[in-house]
Amino acid sequence: MAKKKVILFLAEGFELIEAMIPIDYLRRARAEVVTCSWNTERKVTSAQKVTVLADQVITELTDEQLKQADLAVIPGGQPGANNLMATKEIVTALQTINEQEGLVAAICAGSLVLAEAGLLLGRRFTCYPGVEDSIEVGTHENKLVIRDGNIITGKGPGAAMNFALELIRALFDSRISNLIAETTFSNESLKSY
Repeated sequence: MAKKKVILFLAEGFELIEAMIPIDYLRRARAEVVTCSWNTERKVTSAQKVTVLADQVITELTDEQLKQADLAVIPGGQPGANNLMATKEIVTALQTINEQEGLVAAICAGSLVLAEAGLLLGRRFTCYPGVEDSIEVGTHENKLVIRDGNIITGKGPGAAMNFALELIRALFDSRISNLIAETTFSNESLKSY
């Protein structure tokens, strides 16, 4: 099976759990996850003041990476979502992946970035309570996770595991998502696929 490729964007003030749980779960499912910083610094500090080291910076993101991307993920958190939304290269990357019929996902305030990219027009979505007031397109629904075509959205930090499992379901299938969800999960479980 071809390796699934994921780009997860990080900006100063991102919500830690909304980035780390998807990274962890996707890597357990054997997706190739690349974290990409919004600026020229690989060090990115979360809203909870935890600093992480991104795999690369936005200026290193290549056309080939975008072409091969199966999924782009936007975590929420503030001012992280606003920083991502204001980064033209990230908005363009989301549009490119969407045009290639790749999956595009956001959780919490990250839905603002999808709206900025024009990806919520005519779509159902969820987000952190109150964020929908700033999104003028699409149809907001108060659910933990919503998949509408190739767009996946999650409500907030409490939905991070559900969101990550839906990403796996969309990238792979329900069987792999269920394996990851099992409390007895081990790398041995995944050797069969």
